[in-house]
Amino acid sequence: MSAEGAPDPAGEGVPSGSGPVLLQLPGGAVRGVALGGNLRCWKGIPFARAARFRAPEPPLPWPGVLAADRFGPACPQAVPRLPLAAGPPARFDEDCLRISVWSAVPPGARRPVMLWVHGGAFMIGSGDMYDGAAFAASGEIVFATINYRLGVLGFCDLGDALGDGRIDSNLGLRDQIAALHWLRRNVAAFGGDPDRITLAGESAGAISVALLLHAPSARGLFHQAILQSGGINLIHGRPRAALLAERFLSLLGPDGSSLERLQALPLQRLLRAQNELQRGDAGGIATTPWFDGDLLPASMDEATDPAPVRLLAGFNRHEIRSFALFPNRVVPRRRADLAAMLREGLGRPAAEAVLRQYPDRRAATGALATDLYFAMPTRHVAERQAAMAATWFYRFDRRHPLFGAIHGLDLLFLFELRGWLWDLLRGGRLKGGRRRLATRMRGYWVRFVASGSPGDDWPPYRLPERAVRLFGRRDQMVCDPDRARREAWGGRDVPTGSIDAGALGHN
Repeated sequence: MSAEGAPDPAGEGVPSGSGPVLLQLPGGAVRGVALGGNLRCWKGIPFARAARFRAPEPPLPWPGVLAADRFGPACPQAVPRLPLAAGPPARFDEDCLRISVWSAVPPGARRPVMLWVHGGAFMIGSGDMYDGAAFAASGEIVFATINYRLGVLGFCDLGDALGDGRIDSNLGLRDQIAALHWLRRNVAAFGGDPDRITLAGESAGAISVALLLHAPSARGLFHQAILQSGGINLIHGRPRAALLAERFLSLLGPDGSSLERLQALPLQRLLRAQNELQRGDAGGIATTPWFDGDLLPASMDEATDPAPVRLLAGFNRHEIRSFALFPNRVVPRRRADLAAMLREGLGRPAAEAVLRQYPDRRAATGALATDLYFAMPTRHVAERQAAMAATWFYRFDRRHPLFGAIHGLDLLFLFELRGWLWDLLRGGRLKGGRRRLATRMRGYWVRFVASGSPGDDWPPYRLPERAVRLFGRRDQMVCDPDRARREAWGGRDVPTGSIDAGALGHN
Protein backbone atom coordinates (compact mmCIF):
# COMPACT_ATOMS: atom_id res chain seq x y z
CA MET A 1 0.00 0.00 0.00
CA SER A 2 1.26 3.47 -0.76
CA ALA A 3 1.63 6.04 1.99
CA GLU A 4 -1.99 7.02 1.41
CA GLY A 5 -3.37 3.47 1.13
CA ALA A 6 -4.00 3.75 -2.61
CA PRO A 7 -4.74 0.71 -4.74
CA ASP A 8 -2.20 -0.65 -7.20
CA PRO A 9 -4.29 -0.67 -10.40
CA ALA A 10 -1.91 -2.86 -12.36
CA GLY A 11 -1.39 -5.35 -9.57
CA GLU A 12 2.35 -5.14 -10.18
CA GLY A 13 4.63 -6.89 -7.75
CA VAL A 14 2.04 -9.46 -6.67
CA PRO A 15 3.82 -12.82 -6.68
CA SER A 16 1.79 -15.57 -8.29
CA GLY A 17 2.60 -17.85 -5.35
CA SER A 18 1.48 -15.43 -2.64
CA GLY A 19 -1.36 -17.78 -1.75
CA PRO A 20 -3.75 -16.59 0.96
CA VAL A 21 -1.92 -13.25 1.34
CA LEU A 22 -3.67 -12.19 -1.87
CA LEU A 23 -7.44 -12.26 -1.35
CA GLN A 24 -10.41 -11.42 -3.53
CA LEU A 25 -13.06 -9.42 -1.67
CA PRO A 26 -16.37 -8.14 -3.06
CA GLY A 27 -14.81 -4.67 -3.40
CA GLY A 28 -11.63 -5.87 -5.08
CA ALA A 29 -8.40 -7.76 -4.48
CA VAL A 30 -6.18 -7.04 -1.45
CA ARG A 31 -2.57 -8.02 -0.92
CA GLY A 32 -1.47 -8.45 2.69
CA VAL A 33 1.79 -9.36 4.39
CA ALA A 34 3.08 -12.74 5.56
CA LEU A 35 4.36 -12.48 9.15
CA GLY A 36 5.78 -15.98 9.48
CA GLY A 37 4.24 -19.41 9.73
CA ASN A 38 0.55 -19.17 8.81
CA LEU A 39 0.15 -15.65 10.22
CA ARG A 40 -0.80 -12.90 7.78
CA CYS A 41 -2.14 -9.37 8.12
CA TRP A 42 -3.98 -6.96 5.87
CA LYS A 43 -3.82 -3.31 6.97
CA GLY A 44 -5.82 -0.22 6.17
CA ILE A 45 -8.64 -1.72 4.07
CA PRO A 46 -11.53 0.75 3.54
CA PHE A 47 -14.67 -0.60 5.21
CA ALA A 48 -16.81 2.49 4.56
CA ARG A 49 -16.71 6.00 3.16
CA ALA A 50 -18.40 9.07 4.57
CA ALA A 51 -18.75 12.72 3.67
CA ARG A 52 -18.12 15.09 6.59
CA PHE A 53 -21.03 14.95 9.07
CA ARG A 54 -22.88 12.34 6.99
CA ALA A 55 -23.60 8.70 7.70
CA PRO A 56 -21.16 6.06 6.46
CA GLU A 57 -21.79 4.27 3.18
CA PRO A 58 -20.25 1.09 1.72
CA PRO A 59 -16.82 1.70 0.21
CA LEU A 60 -16.41 2.06 -3.55
CA PRO A 61 -14.84 -0.91 -5.35
CA TRP A 62 -11.23 -0.44 -6.37
CA PRO A 63 -9.52 -1.59 -9.56
CA GLY A 64 -6.54 -3.90 -9.54
CA VAL A 65 -4.99 -4.91 -6.22
CA LEU A 66 -5.11 -2.87 -3.03
CA ALA A 67 -1.73 -3.08 -1.30
CA ALA A 68 -2.66 -3.62 2.35
CA ASP A 69 0.81 -3.64 3.89
CA ARG A 70 0.60 -0.38 5.88
CA PHE A 71 -1.97 1.23 8.12
CA GLY A 72 -4.05 3.96 6.58
CA PRO A 73 -4.50 7.44 8.05
CA ALA A 74 -6.00 7.88 11.50
CA CYS A 75 -9.23 9.80 11.93
CA PRO A 76 -8.66 13.52 12.61
CA GLN A 77 -8.37 14.38 16.27
CA ALA A 78 -7.68 17.37 18.47
CA VAL A 79 -5.23 15.91 20.96
CA PRO A 80 -5.83 17.05 24.56
CA ARG A 81 -3.66 16.13 27.54
CA LEU A 82 -4.90 12.66 28.37
CA PRO A 83 -3.42 9.82 30.44
CA LEU A 84 -1.86 6.85 28.66
CA ALA A 85 -2.21 8.60 25.31
CA ALA A 86 0.44 7.65 22.81
CA GLY A 87 1.79 10.29 20.50
CA PRO A 88 -0.65 11.21 17.74
CA PRO A 89 -0.47 9.10 14.59
CA ALA A 90 1.69 10.62 11.89
CA ARG A 91 -1.17 11.12 9.41
CA PHE A 92 -4.75 12.27 9.83
CA ASP A 93 -7.32 12.25 7.05
CA GLU A 94 -11.10 12.34 6.96
CA ASP A 95 -10.92 9.32 4.64
CA CYS A 96 -10.01 7.19 7.64
CA LEU A 97 -12.62 4.44 7.95
CA ARG A 98 -10.18 1.53 7.66
CA ILE A 99 -10.02 -1.97 9.07
CA SER A 100 -6.96 -4.17 9.67
CA VAL A 101 -7.15 -7.95 9.95
CA TRP A 102 -4.76 -10.60 11.32
CA SER A 103 -5.32 -14.29 10.60
CA ALA A 104 -3.47 -17.59 10.85
CA VAL A 105 -6.51 -19.67 9.91
CA PRO A 106 -5.81 -22.57 7.52
CA PRO A 107 -7.39 -22.26 4.07
CA GLY A 108 -10.99 -23.42 4.01
CA ALA A 109 -11.47 -23.17 7.79
CA ARG A 110 -13.80 -20.81 9.64
CA ARG A 111 -12.80 -19.34 12.99
CA PRO A 112 -14.55 -16.90 15.35
CA VAL A 113 -13.70 -13.22 15.00
CA MET A 114 -12.73 -10.54 17.54
CA LEU A 115 -13.30 -6.92 16.46
CA TRP A 116 -11.44 -4.45 18.68
CA VAL A 117 -12.79 -0.91 19.22
CA HIS A 118 -10.08 1.42 20.52
CA GLY A 119 -10.51 3.84 23.42
CA GLY A 120 -9.36 7.42 23.85
CA ALA A 121 -12.26 9.36 25.41
CA PHE A 122 -13.98 9.55 21.99
CA MET A 123 -11.41 12.22 21.12
CA ILE A 124 -8.16 10.46 20.26
CA GLY A 125 -6.78 7.10 19.25
CA SER A 126 -6.52 4.70 16.36
CA GLY A 127 -6.98 1.00 15.85
CA ASP A 128 -3.44 0.88 14.52
CA MET A 129 -2.01 1.02 18.05
CA TYR A 130 -3.27 -2.50 18.69
CA ASP A 131 -1.28 -5.21 16.96
CA GLY A 132 -3.48 -8.28 16.65
CA ALA A 133 -0.68 -10.72 15.79
CA ALA A 134 -0.46 -12.28 19.27
CA PHE A 135 -4.23 -12.85 19.35
CA ALA A 136 -4.38 -14.39 15.89
CA ALA A 137 -1.13 -16.39 15.91
CA SER A 138 -2.67 -19.58 17.31
CA GLY A 139 -5.14 -19.80 14.44
CA GLU A 140 -8.04 -20.09 16.89
CA ILE A 141 -9.52 -16.67 16.06
CA VAL A 142 -9.32 -13.89 13.48
CA PHE A 143 -8.54 -10.46 14.96
CA ALA A 144 -9.48 -7.05 13.52
CA THR A 145 -9.20 -3.39 14.53
CA ILE A 146 -10.91 -0.30 13.13
CA ASN A 147 -10.84 3.47 13.08
CA TYR A 148 -14.02 5.46 13.66
CA ARG A 149 -14.73 9.19 13.58
CA LEU A 150 -13.87 11.08 16.76
CA GLY A 151 -14.58 14.39 18.47
CA VAL A 152 -16.98 16.75 16.72
CA LEU A 153 -16.68 14.76 13.50
CA GLY A 154 -18.15 11.68 15.17
CA PHE A 155 -19.95 12.75 18.35
CA CYS A 156 -21.60 16.17 18.14
CA ASP A 157 -25.38 16.58 17.87
CA LEU A 158 -25.29 18.94 14.91
CA GLY A 159 -28.46 17.53 13.37
CA ASP A 160 -30.60 18.73 16.27
CA ALA A 161 -28.66 21.97 16.69
CA LEU A 162 -29.16 22.90 13.02
CA GLY A 163 -32.53 21.24 12.60
CA ASP A 164 -31.09 19.35 9.64
CA GLY A 165 -32.29 15.77 9.20
CA ARG A 166 -29.45 15.04 6.79
CA ILE A 167 -27.03 14.87 9.73
CA ASP A 168 -27.46 11.56 11.53
CA SER A 169 -26.76 11.16 15.22
CA ASN A 170 -23.78 9.37 16.74
CA LEU A 171 -21.78 9.08 13.54
CA GLY A 172 -18.84 7.39 15.28
CA LEU A 173 -21.11 4.58 16.49
CA ARG A 174 -22.59 4.30 13.01
CA ASP A 175 -19.05 3.85 11.70
CA GLN A 176 -18.60 0.92 14.09
CA ILE A 177 -21.84 -0.64 12.86
CA ALA A 178 -20.64 -0.16 9.27
CA ALA A 179 -17.48 -2.09 10.20
CA LEU A 180 -19.60 -4.94 11.57
CA HIS A 181 -21.55 -5.04 8.30
CA TRP A 182 -18.25 -5.14 6.38
CA LEU A 183 -17.09 -8.07 8.49
CA ARG A 184 -20.32 -9.93 7.83
CA ARG A 185 -19.74 -9.58 4.09
CA ASN A 186 -15.97 -10.07 3.96
CA VAL A 187 -14.49 -11.90 6.94
CA ALA A 188 -14.96 -15.38 5.47
CA ALA A 189 -12.20 -14.55 2.96
CA PHE A 190 -9.80 -14.17 5.91
CA GLY A 191 -10.88 -17.46 7.50
CA GLY A 192 -13.42 -15.83 9.81
CA ASP A 193 -16.94 -16.96 10.68
CA PRO A 194 -19.41 -14.08 10.16
CA ASP A 195 -21.86 -15.79 12.53
CA ARG A 196 -19.39 -15.74 15.45
CA ILE A 197 -18.18 -12.18 15.97
CA THR A 198 -17.14 -10.85 19.40
CA LEU A 199 -17.19 -7.05 19.71
CA ALA A 200 -14.57 -5.88 22.22
CA GLY A 201 -13.14 -2.64 23.53
CA GLU A 202 -11.63 -0.71 26.42
CA SER A 203 -12.67 2.64 27.93
CA ALA A 204 -14.43 4.56 25.12
CA GLY A 205 -14.27 1.32 23.15
CA ALA A 206 -16.03 -0.53 25.97
CA ILE A 207 -18.64 2.21 26.25
CA SER A 208 -19.21 1.86 22.51
CA VAL A 209 -19.71 -1.90 22.86
CA ALA A 210 -22.08 -1.43 25.81
CA LEU A 211 -24.11 1.08 23.79
CA LEU A 212 -24.28 -1.15 20.72
CA LEU A 213 -25.80 -3.82 22.94
CA HIS A 214 -28.76 -1.41 23.06
CA ALA A 215 -28.76 -0.43 19.36
CA PRO A 216 -31.48 -2.27 17.40
CA SER A 217 -29.57 -1.75 14.14
CA ALA A 218 -26.58 -3.67 15.59
CA ARG A 219 -28.62 -6.73 16.61
CA GLY A 220 -27.33 -9.89 15.01
CA LEU A 221 -24.11 -8.26 13.83
CA PHE A 222 -22.13 -9.51 16.84
CA HIS A 223 -22.68 -12.50 19.05
CA GLN A 224 -20.51 -11.90 22.12
CA ALA A 225 -19.04 -8.85 23.83
CA ILE A 226 -15.97 -7.89 25.88
CA LEU A 227 -16.10 -4.74 28.03
CA GLN A 228 -12.92 -3.44 29.68
CA SER A 229 -13.63 -0.45 31.94
CA GLY A 230 -16.79 1.00 30.49
CA GLY A 231 -20.57 1.05 30.88
CA ILE A 232 -23.30 3.38 29.60
CA ASN A 233 -23.08 6.25 32.10
CA LEU A 234 -20.34 8.48 30.68
CA ILE A 235 -22.32 9.72 27.68
CA HIS A 236 -24.67 12.65 27.25
CA GLY A 237 -28.40 12.90 27.51
CA ARG A 238 -30.10 14.51 24.56
CA PRO A 239 -30.57 17.98 26.13
CA ARG A 240 -26.89 18.27 27.06
CA ALA A 241 -25.77 16.94 23.68
CA ALA A 242 -27.85 19.60 21.94
CA LEU A 243 -26.50 22.33 24.24
CA LEU A 244 -22.89 21.37 23.55
CA ALA A 245 -23.55 21.28 19.81
CA GLU A 246 -25.03 24.77 19.99
CA ARG A 247 -21.95 25.97 21.89
CA PHE A 248 -19.72 24.43 19.22
CA LEU A 249 -21.62 26.13 16.40
CA SER A 250 -21.48 29.47 18.23
CA LEU A 251 -17.68 29.20 18.30
CA LEU A 252 -17.74 28.99 14.50
CA GLY A 253 -20.06 31.95 14.03
CA PRO A 254 -21.69 32.25 10.57
CA ASP A 255 -19.49 29.42 9.29
CA GLY A 256 -21.46 27.06 11.51
CA SER A 257 -24.89 28.01 10.20
CA SER A 258 -25.44 25.11 7.79
CA LEU A 259 -24.18 21.68 6.82
CA GLU A 260 -22.77 23.08 3.59
CA ARG A 261 -20.74 25.71 5.42
CA LEU A 262 -19.47 23.17 7.93
CA GLN A 263 -18.39 20.88 5.12
CA ALA A 264 -16.50 23.73 3.43
CA LEU A 265 -14.51 24.70 6.52
CA PRO A 266 -10.83 23.75 6.82
CA LEU A 267 -10.45 20.77 9.13
CA GLN A 268 -8.14 22.62 11.49
CA ARG A 269 -10.82 25.26 12.10
CA LEU A 270 -13.18 22.56 13.33
CA LEU A 271 -10.54 20.99 15.56
CA ARG A 272 -9.60 24.35 17.11
CA ALA A 273 -13.25 24.99 17.92
CA GLN A 274 -13.48 21.49 19.41
CA ASN A 275 -10.56 22.26 21.73
CA GLU A 276 -12.23 25.51 22.76
CA LEU A 277 -15.44 23.62 23.47
CA GLN A 278 -13.57 21.08 25.59
CA ARG A 279 -11.76 23.78 27.58
CA GLY A 280 -15.03 25.57 28.20
CA ASP A 281 -16.68 22.43 29.53
CA ALA A 282 -14.63 22.70 32.77
CA GLY A 283 -14.56 18.94 33.24
CA GLY A 284 -16.19 16.05 31.47
CA ILE A 285 -15.88 15.11 27.81
CA ALA A 286 -17.62 17.51 25.44
CA THR A 287 -17.87 15.12 22.50
CA THR A 288 -19.27 11.74 23.44
CA PRO A 289 -22.15 9.59 22.19
CA TRP A 290 -25.58 10.56 23.44
CA PHE A 291 -28.93 8.92 24.03
CA ASP A 292 -30.61 10.05 20.82
CA GLY A 293 -33.90 8.13 20.70
CA ASP A 294 -32.87 6.85 17.28
CA LEU A 295 -29.76 4.71 17.06
CA LEU A 296 -29.83 4.40 20.88
CA PRO A 297 -32.60 4.62 23.47
CA ALA A 298 -33.83 8.10 24.37
CA SER A 299 -32.27 8.04 27.85
CA MET A 300 -30.19 5.91 30.18
CA ASP A 301 -33.35 4.94 32.07
CA GLU A 302 -34.77 3.52 28.84
CA ALA A 303 -31.67 1.41 28.13
CA THR A 304 -33.28 -1.72 29.57
CA ASP A 305 -33.26 -4.19 26.68
CA PRO A 306 -29.68 -5.14 25.74
CA ALA A 307 -28.93 -7.86 23.22
CA PRO A 308 -28.79 -11.21 25.07
CA VAL A 309 -25.20 -12.07 24.12
CA ARG A 310 -22.43 -13.69 26.17
CA LEU A 311 -20.24 -11.18 27.98
CA LEU A 312 -16.77 -10.96 29.47
CA ALA A 313 -16.32 -7.73 31.44
CA GLY A 314 -14.23 -6.09 34.13
CA PHE A 315 -12.31 -3.07 35.36
CA ASN A 316 -8.99 -2.01 36.89
CA ARG A 317 -8.83 -1.57 40.64
CA HIS A 318 -7.35 1.97 40.66
CA GLU A 319 -8.83 3.38 37.44
CA ILE A 320 -9.02 7.00 38.55
CA ARG A 321 -5.34 7.30 39.43
CA SER A 322 -4.56 7.41 35.74
CA PHE A 323 -6.46 10.68 35.42
CA ALA A 324 -4.73 12.17 38.45
CA LEU A 325 -1.26 11.62 36.95
CA PHE A 326 -1.65 14.25 34.26
CA PRO A 327 -3.23 17.72 34.26
CA ASN A 328 -6.53 17.31 32.42
CA ARG A 329 -10.19 18.26 32.60
CA VAL A 330 -11.72 14.99 31.51
CA VAL A 331 -13.28 13.76 34.77
CA PRO A 332 -13.91 15.70 37.99
CA ARG A 333 -12.15 14.03 40.92
CA ARG A 334 -12.73 16.25 43.98
CA ARG A 335 -14.89 14.65 46.63
CA ALA A 336 -17.27 17.63 46.64
CA ASP A 337 -17.82 17.24 42.89
CA LEU A 338 -18.32 13.50 43.17
CA ALA A 339 -20.85 14.00 45.96
CA ALA A 340 -22.69 16.64 43.92
CA MET A 341 -22.94 14.27 40.96
CA LEU A 342 -24.20 11.48 43.19
CA ARG A 343 -26.89 13.70 44.70
CA GLU A 344 -28.02 14.97 41.31
CA GLY A 345 -27.95 11.53 39.69
CA LEU A 346 -29.32 9.35 42.50
CA GLY A 347 -31.14 11.73 44.81
CA ARG A 348 -29.88 12.74 48.23
CA PRO A 349 -30.89 9.68 50.35
CA ALA A 350 -29.38 7.17 47.90
CA ALA A 351 -26.31 9.36 47.43
CA GLU A 352 -25.69 9.56 51.17
CA ALA A 353 -25.97 5.77 51.45
CA VAL A 354 -23.25 5.43 48.81
CA LEU A 355 -21.03 8.11 50.35
CA ARG A 356 -21.08 6.36 53.73
CA GLN A 357 -19.14 3.50 52.13
CA TYR A 358 -16.26 5.85 51.26
CA PRO A 359 -14.77 7.72 54.25
CA ASP A 360 -13.56 11.24 53.57
CA ARG A 361 -9.96 10.20 52.98
CA ARG A 362 -7.83 10.34 49.86
CA ALA A 363 -7.76 6.61 49.11
CA ALA A 364 -11.48 6.20 49.72
CA THR A 365 -12.28 9.21 47.53
CA GLY A 366 -10.19 7.64 44.78
CA ALA A 367 -12.14 4.41 45.17
CA LEU A 368 -15.39 6.40 44.97
CA ALA A 369 -14.30 8.03 41.71
CA THR A 370 -13.21 4.68 40.26
CA ASP A 371 -16.54 3.14 41.24
CA LEU A 372 -18.61 6.05 39.95
CA TYR A 373 -17.01 6.32 36.51
CA PHE A 374 -15.89 2.79 35.72
CA ALA A 375 -16.21 -0.06 38.22
CA MET A 376 -19.89 0.02 39.13
CA PRO A 377 -21.17 0.88 35.64
CA THR A 378 -19.18 -2.01 34.18
CA ARG A 379 -20.39 -4.33 36.92
CA HIS A 380 -23.98 -3.21 36.46
CA VAL A 381 -23.78 -4.13 32.77
CA ALA A 382 -22.57 -7.57 33.85
CA GLU A 383 -25.38 -7.88 36.43
CA ARG A 384 -28.01 -7.14 33.79
CA GLN A 385 -26.38 -9.33 31.17
CA ALA A 386 -25.98 -12.28 33.55
CA ALA A 387 -29.77 -12.49 33.81
CA MET A 388 -29.96 -13.25 30.07
CA ALA A 389 -26.72 -14.89 28.97
CA ALA A 390 -23.54 -16.46 30.32
CA THR A 391 -21.30 -13.73 31.76
CA TRP A 392 -17.80 -13.63 33.24
CA PHE A 393 -16.37 -10.79 35.36
CA TYR A 394 -12.88 -9.75 36.46
CA ARG A 395 -10.97 -7.09 38.36
CA PHE A 396 -7.44 -6.24 37.23
CA ASP A 397 -5.34 -5.87 40.39
CA ARG A 398 -1.77 -6.09 39.05
CA ARG A 399 -0.19 -2.87 40.29
CA HIS A 400 2.22 -0.54 38.61
CA PRO A 401 4.96 -0.09 41.25
CA LEU A 402 4.22 3.64 41.53
CA PHE A 403 0.64 4.16 40.41
CA GLY A 404 -1.36 1.00 41.09
CA ALA A 405 -3.75 -0.74 38.70
CA ILE A 406 -4.61 2.40 36.76
CA HIS A 407 -6.93 2.94 33.81
CA GLY A 408 -5.52 1.35 30.66
CA LEU A 409 -2.87 -0.75 32.39
CA ASP A 410 -4.62 -3.96 31.33
CA LEU A 411 -3.95 -3.06 27.69
CA LEU A 412 -0.21 -3.14 28.27
CA PHE A 413 -0.54 -6.82 29.19
CA LEU A 414 -3.08 -7.91 26.60
CA PHE A 415 -1.25 -6.37 23.65
CA GLU A 416 2.40 -6.63 22.63
CA LEU A 417 3.16 -2.94 23.07
CA ARG A 418 6.93 -2.62 22.95
CA GLY A 419 9.34 0.21 23.64
CA TRP A 420 10.64 2.21 26.57
CA LEU A 421 7.44 4.28 26.98
CA TRP A 422 5.22 1.21 27.23
CA ASP A 423 7.70 -0.49 29.57
CA LEU A 424 7.63 2.61 31.80
CA LEU A 425 3.84 2.73 31.86
CA ARG A 426 3.61 -1.02 32.45
CA GLY A 427 6.12 -0.92 35.29
CA GLY A 428 8.74 -3.00 33.50
CA ARG A 429 9.44 -5.08 30.44
CA LEU A 430 6.98 -7.78 29.45
CA LYS A 431 8.90 -10.70 30.91
CA GLY A 432 8.85 -12.96 33.96
CA GLY A 433 5.67 -12.56 36.01
CA ARG A 434 4.39 -9.80 33.73
CA ARG A 435 4.76 -12.07 30.71
CA ARG A 436 2.98 -14.90 32.51
CA LEU A 437 0.07 -12.62 33.41
CA ALA A 438 -0.12 -11.36 29.82
CA THR A 439 -0.20 -14.94 28.53
CA ARG A 440 -2.94 -15.92 30.99
CA MET A 441 -5.13 -12.95 30.15
CA ARG A 442 -4.78 -13.26 26.41
CA GLY A 443 -5.47 -17.00 26.70
CA TYR A 444 -8.75 -16.31 28.51
CA TRP A 445 -9.79 -13.70 25.93
CA VAL A 446 -8.99 -16.00 23.00
CA ARG A 447 -10.84 -18.95 24.57
CA PHE A 448 -13.87 -16.77 25.23
CA VAL A 449 -13.94 -15.57 21.61
CA ALA A 450 -13.28 -19.07 20.26
CA SER A 451 -15.58 -21.16 22.46
CA GLY A 452 -17.92 -18.84 24.36
CA SER A 453 -16.19 -19.49 27.70
CA PRO A 454 -12.81 -18.33 29.06
CA GLY A 455 -12.22 -21.79 30.60
CA ASP A 456 -13.29 -24.23 33.27
CA ASP A 457 -11.15 -22.49 35.93
CA TRP A 458 -13.16 -19.26 35.60
CA PRO A 459 -16.75 -19.76 36.84
CA PRO A 460 -19.47 -17.61 35.29
CA TYR A 461 -20.80 -14.54 37.10
CA ARG A 462 -24.08 -15.76 38.53
CA LEU A 463 -26.33 -14.36 41.21
CA PRO A 464 -26.07 -14.56 44.15
CA GLU A 465 -22.47 -15.93 44.19
CA ARG A 466 -21.03 -13.28 41.82
CA ALA A 467 -17.71 -14.97 41.14
CA VAL A 468 -15.01 -12.47 40.11
CA ARG A 469 -11.54 -13.27 38.81
CA LEU A 470 -8.82 -11.05 40.30
CA PHE A 471 -5.86 -10.72 37.92
CA GLY A 472 -2.57 -10.20 39.73
CA ARG A 473 0.78 -11.83 40.35
CA ARG A 474 -1.33 -14.86 41.18
CA ASP A 475 -4.93 -14.92 40.05
CA GLN A 476 -7.74 -15.54 42.52
CA MET A 477 -11.45 -16.31 42.29
CA VAL A 478 -13.44 -14.33 44.85
CA CYS A 479 -17.19 -14.19 45.38
CA ASP A 480 -18.74 -10.72 45.45
CA PRO A 481 -15.73 -8.54 46.35
CA ASP A 482 -16.66 -5.10 47.72
CA ARG A 483 -20.14 -6.41 48.47
CA ALA A 484 -21.13 -3.57 50.80
CA ARG A 485 -20.26 -0.97 48.17
CA ARG A 486 -22.12 -2.87 45.47
CA GLU A 487 -25.21 -3.12 47.64
CA ALA A 488 -25.09 0.59 48.46
CA TRP A 489 -25.10 1.46 44.76
CA GLY A 490 -28.12 -0.82 44.28
CA GLY A 491 -27.51 -1.32 40.57
CA ARG A 492 -27.92 2.40 39.84
CA ASP A 493 -25.55 4.38 37.61
CA VAL A 494 -24.95 8.11 37.77
CA PRO A 495 -25.39 9.65 34.30
CA THR A 496 -22.18 11.65 34.69
CA GLY A 497 -22.06 12.64 31.02
CA SER A 498 -25.45 14.33 31.33
CA ILE A 499 -24.44 16.53 34.25
CA ASP A 500 -23.19 19.99 33.33
CA ALA A 501 -19.63 19.74 34.62
CA GLY A 502 -19.31 23.51 34.28
CA ALA A 503 -21.46 23.78 37.40
CA LEU A 504 -18.92 21.80 39.39
CA GLY A 505 -15.70 23.02 40.97
CA HIS A 506 -12.39 22.57 39.22
CA ASN A 507 -10.01 19.70 39.89
